[in-house]
Amino acid sequence: MTGTSSAPRRAIAAAVSAGLVLTGLPARADEQTVELRSRGGNETYRLPDGTTEVDLVEQLAGGCRFGRTWGYDLAVKSLWVDGGCGGRFKVTTAATESNRDGSSNVGAAIAAAAVIAGIALIASSKDRKDDRPDDPYPGNPGNGWGSNEIRGKGNLCMDIEGGARPGRGLIVYNCNGGGNQRFEWGRGGELRVSGLCLDVEGGRTNDGARVIAYSCNGNRNQRWRARGGEIRSADSGKCLDIEGGRARPGQRVIVYSCNGNDNQRWSW
Repeated sequence: MTGTSSAPRRAIAAAVSAGLVLTGLPARADEQTVELRSRGGNETYRLPDGTTEVDLVEQLAGGCRFGRTWGYDLAVKSLWVDGGCGGRFKVTTAATESNRDGSSNVGAAIAAAAVIAGIALIASSKDRKDDRPDDPYPGNPGNGWGSNEIRGKGNLCMDIEGGARPGRGLIVYNCNGGGNQRFEWGRGGELRVSGLCLDVEGGRTNDGARVIAYSCNGNRNQRWRARGGEIRSADSGKCLDIEGGRARPGQRVIVYSCNGNDNQRWSW
């Protein structure tokens, strides 16, 4: 992107910010408490619209460990427990207050922001086709990309071994169109398969760390970036790699330092 296009965008962003500040709608948070228990398997609770955070306030059963036996996914509005965890959870949602005189400026604020945002979109649409520095996952196919096979060396497909269940490992296998070979790329950089997310096990960053399917929790070890034919971990910067470079059915997929070899090249 050239320097001439970024200045107007910054000016427009400043105008949007100023307009929102002038509305005078102080934010507040609403809270509610939810009890959710695992009976040995995965249990979920649909979070209300506007949820911003979930906290475990009391453990009622089992060993509740965030990211392993409990977690939440704001993208699909879901709180989950697993492995016998039971707990009381505080769910925080965002809200706005009306002005002191009882009238609300929400409509006016939305209308003003929409007009300014429209101007911003027109002014920057040409540049954004070629260069998107504000995109946290540039090069990713985006939220509209879904239910595709990801093929690697030897024309083998990424596959969740034995079906898409939490903790199952990522392998390459003969392409068969099964649900455990159909991936969707979420707007947050997550790679979803049958409602689970690709996860670097234990949040490890070492070469050879195993990649598994796990309940989505929004952690960085579940976020990925597409760069050319590489798929890199947003946490470690390492690439999805067919272990040992052996293109044979059942071979594990791991993360490894990016090296440009064909066992780190993928297509979709």
